[in-house]
Amino acid sequence: MGSYSALAGGVSLAVLMLPTVVLTAEEAMKTVPRRMKDAALGMGCTRTQMIWKIALPTALPGILTGVILGVARVAGESAPLLFTALFSNYWLTSLREPTASLSILIYNFSSMPFDNQIELAWAASLVLVLIVLVFNILSRALGRSRI
Repeated sequence: MGSYSALAGGVSLAVLMLPTVVLTAEEAMKTVPRRMKDAALGMGCTRTQMIWKIALPTALPGILTGVILGVARVAGESAPLLFTALFSNYWLTSLREPTASLSILIYNFSSMPFDNQIELAWAASLVLVLIVLVFNILSRALGRSRI
């Protein structure tokens, strides 16, 4: 992209999420019973209709679980953001500028000599852990609704 930007950071995190999302979506699609698919095709549905009306709605909780787990996984990533989005103390005004993130804030403030910045790093760590916990609980709740 030519320089550090929020857009580059978002793209790098999206690429990191892809394996988790794709694998869980594939497994969720495999859990759709074959009889259901065959019944839809036997009733005259086209393959596209069967996918959109039968397979995807049935597999949707598993797919959403994969997306949530992917988001939770990249929430704490700092290395890709360090090389793509850098860090800024300011609000995001443009997608082509460096942007702030919790993981980089923790990285920067944890090595500072001032007590208040170290306390901010600990507070940011707690917030990040709570965010990941909420995403994991949400994915477990969605995963149970598959049955």
